[in-house]
Amino acid sequence: MRRVVFALPIVLFCLAAHGQVETYEARLFPEHAGWERVGSGRADRKVKDGFFLQAIEIEGALDGYGKSVSDLAGTAAFFIEWRAETDASSSILNVSGVPVALVAGGSTGGFYHTTMTDSRVQLFRDTSTPLVFVDVASDVPHTYRLELVGDQSYSWYVDGRLEDSGSPHGTYPAEDSRITWSSRHYPAERPVQTTAWDYVRLGIIPVNGSGDYDSDGAVTLDDFYFFHECLTNVRPGINGGPESDAGPGCRFADFDADADTDLADFADFQNAFGVPE
Repeated sequence: MRRVVFALPIVLFCLAAHGQVETYEARLFPEHAGWERVGSGRADRKVKDGFFLQAIEIEGALDGYGKSVSDLAGTAAFFIEWRAETDASSSILNVSGVPVALVAGGSTGGFYHTTMTDSRVQLFRDTSTPLVFVDVASDVPHTYRLELVGDQSYSWYVDGRLEDSGSPHGTYPAEDSRITWSSRHYPAERPVQTTAWDYVRLGIIPVNGSGDYDSDGAVTLDDFYFFHECLTNVRPGINGGPESDAGPGCRFADFDADADTDLADFADFQNAFGVPE
């Protein structure tokens, strides 16, 4: 039997950017974490209980945030992951509305537009490609993840489940690629539309079983923030935890490749801690 020694402090923290991954963890307003604010900005915003909240009651008002990812152009294996909840009505999709969205695109390369509502999600890639719809539960956050391998493949996950994949229409990130996430109010059943963002993360996909989430060649406390998340599964919609499928976002924490993140993996994480790859 492997002996497990808890030698690392259980302290949760996170930087806005480190290694080969950038993260927004809803500890402060996005513009103070390196995101450019776009849109009218007419929203009641607050950071509360680990979520960034946008409440919009003015019809047509949009509150959004964007940044260039051109510095990651040519990355062989790139991911974007975010976790959010909204009460925007799914009926908006019937009139081609885009209430809450995260867009990865630019004037060249691939394009991926995820639209979120209270009970249905839509992926749009090109006018020549059929829309993909996924029904989701209302009143709970959901985890979305897009994995891109150059111009070879894309994979789109909702709550750890693969919902769409195939060949991309172009490489992403490219030299002019950006990521934008936003909420726009549409007239619907609710006079106020509220969206809660838990996090937005992007960068190089870490090596499976490496423990090195930010792909900087060393296993440190920055990586432990994400490993702990996978180990404890303390928030709904987060994959991980003993006897729970590690999911695409937690493969880096599954040292023994048995599909979950448990104390055996934690022992391996401790052994790798502070040691360059």
